[in-house]
Amino acid sequence: MKLIKLAVTAAILALGAPFAASAQPAPELFFALPTTDSVEIQPVSQVQLTFNTEVDLMHVDLETPDGTKLVLFDVVANNGEPKESMIFSFDLPVPAAAPGQYFINYVADVNRADGTSDTLSAYSAFKIAGS
Repeated sequence: MKLIKLAVTAAILALGAPFAASAQPAPELFFALPTTDSVEIQPVSQVQLTFNTEVDLMHVDLETPDGTKLVLFDVVANNGEPKESMIFSFDLPVPAAAPGQYFINYVADVNRADGTSDTLSAYSAFKIAGS
């Protein structure tokens, strides 16, 4: 009897697995550091992106107040390999200290087992206060 229950449970789980894979949510930014729309009073030396699901990160850059883009990660520069995770941290080569508006621009993909995918191309903004 116990063996039959185990077999039935395994069959139910196996049947539900494809639906669970296709039910993976579209990528959304869950948290950013510096926090979205924050005003920082100290230089920023690291940025962090946390998503609601595991994603393939394709690109991240920090856009400075003068429009310069500092590329923190790019799939092309990484031999075509995206970074796979929910949480990504990047140390800036030089802390961002100039006053003004900054944008963390990113592109992330979710590829599901059923062959469907979603791409998110967005930004998170923060300011560094003037002295």
